[in-house]
Amino acid sequence: MPRFAYLDTPKKKGRVRKKAANAERRKRREPADDTKVPAPATEIAGRSRADAPVTVYVRRETVRAVWREVKQDGGESVSELVEDLLLAWLRERTR
Repeated sequence: MPRFAYLDTPKKKGRVRKKAANAERRKRREPADDTKVPAPATEIAGRSRADAPVTVYVRRETVRAVWREVKQDGGESVSELVEDLLLAWLRERTR
């Protein structure tokens, strides 16, 4: 290829060039192997969907204050404390 041959070819814009490159890569790929289907999220790491962690929003100041107290008392984690408190609350309500 001559030194300035790239100047003779029409330029493609960034997004178009990227899409064309991705399309070429997809064409060269081997057909999908049905035996390599990923496990559903419910089966990852041996957890069922009921055991999967859930995000709960709590004010930062509250979490930091609780974390300091848990560390002073030698507790393991704030997550375990929250789990214990929520379970105790549920048991109390079902009585």
